[in-house]
Amino acid sequence: MYNDKLLQLPDYGRLIVVTDLHGNYQDYMKYLELWDFCDEDCHIVFAGDLIHSSNSMDYSIEIMDDVIAKSKSYSNFHVLLGNHEWAHITGTDIYKNMNNQRLTFEKLITSRKGNLQPTLDNYIKFFKSLPYFIKTDNGLFISHAGPSKRINSMDDFKTIFSDDYENNYLYDFLWNRYKVNYDTTDISKFLKIIGSNYMIIGHNPVNRYEIFGKQLIVSSSFQTDKKAYLDIDLSKNIEELQDLMNFLKYLE
Repeated sequence: MYNDKLLQLPDYGRLIVVTDLHGNYQDYMKYLELWDFCDEDCHIVFAGDLIHSSNSMDYSIEIMDDVIAKSKSYSNFHVLLGNHEWAHITGTDIYKNMNNQRLTFEKLITSRKGNLQPTLDNYIKFFKSLPYFIKTDNGLFISHAGPSKRINSMDDFKTIFSDDYENNYLYDFLWNRYKVNYDTTDISKFLKIIGSNYMIIGHNPVNRYEIFGKQLIVSSSFQTDKKAYLDIDLSKNIEELQDLMNFLKYLE
């Protein structure tokens, strides 16, 4: 029904949640080191936007090559689709500080690899393989952004899992900003439909984290003074906000 785009994690082990690296290889390696200390029941998820740095130190290519290799080798290594990866699937220009980051990424491929197309095609194939969401047995729903105000039933939610990368529901879960495109009531409505208690996202440039109703917005690398991530015990039910906040940590 979900075309492998919704991952369901069990009620045991751990889950490390990291958001929006945007080409920061140093932070990527630090989060991998945390994961390396876990056992085989420890999952890690990078919740979209691995690529497209807003400064000159862009290691998106190095991150991509390592992520693709690890995704093939480890069943507990996960990457979700973000709007910056989506832009390459759909050929959509995406700008930051007047810079077309889609075209800049293509130029970066050419400079690092010598030619564009074989590598870009491989990356886009990988982007198309990425799930959109993670749902845990202990009450969490994880996506890059969102939710979509358009979803009023499970039937609406299921329409996301078509092969159409430009459907409006998926777009909302990749692009929506909190307070602008949805409010706390929309979050609660969506969580009730999906059967989860709290939602974790990235996408928004917050300092460390922001609590917005039943949503925790986390900034793990991009545009933040103190970088936050989650190290969640999947055997512990998340019933209250404090249950979730107990798992919030900062990158040293």
